Amino acid sequence: MKKQLLILIGILISGLSFSQCTITGKSILKVQDEETYSISPEIGQCKDCHLWTNYGKNATIIGDNKLSSIKLKANNVGRQLISVSTLTSEGMVQCSKTIEILDGKDYDNAINGASTDVKQNIYTSKNCDIEITDFKQGKFGDGIVNFFPNISNNEYKYSWTVTYSDGSIMKSSDKTPQFPYTKEKGISVVKLQIFSKNCIKDLSRSYEPIFWEHF
Repeated sequence: MKKQLLILIGILISGLSFSQCTITGKSILKVQDEETYSISPEIGQCKDCHLWTNYGKNATIIGDNKLSSIKLKANNVGRQLISVSTLTSEGMVQCSKTIEILDGKDYDNAINGASTDVKQNIYTSKNCDIEITDFKQGKFGDGIVNFFPNISNNEYKYSWTVTYSDGSIMKSSDKTPQFPYTKEKGISVVKLQIFSKNCIKDLSRSYEPIFWEHF
């Protein structure tokens, strides 16, 4: 056991070879929350030949930092970086994860809603009869989000434009469209155009990447 740990420390000092690994666990925590983080895939040569490192003063590691999983407790609002290094059959690998620690309204907004309120722009507003002022999102299925206006009216026509974090765009003319998303490729901006006989109304909403990690 001691020999393996000495080898681990020795390789860390001499330099790390980076590989494809990730740290599973939430990217946003509330103050006083505890969350378990694990290396994925589990590529370590042994159960306790890992080394977790905690950068920052906003969270603390609970338990043994040489195992493949740790528990992290959020103490203060701020940003925390954790990393794990492990000895594998191909050498030393390392991966890291940034964690946002929030509280109060900031945490609620990050988990439950978009980063900004819906923005409106009404054309020919003098005679505009469009009553829709907002739209919401709901989980339609695994990796599918459903958008719908706050007022249902089949007399309107709809044009939805979704912009993803990588810059790609998808469109739909359905009243309540469905769009795919992933944690890695979330939706950045949703724009809705509503058409009536008298006017056009534009609505838009922007989203932070962490919203889709917890949606």
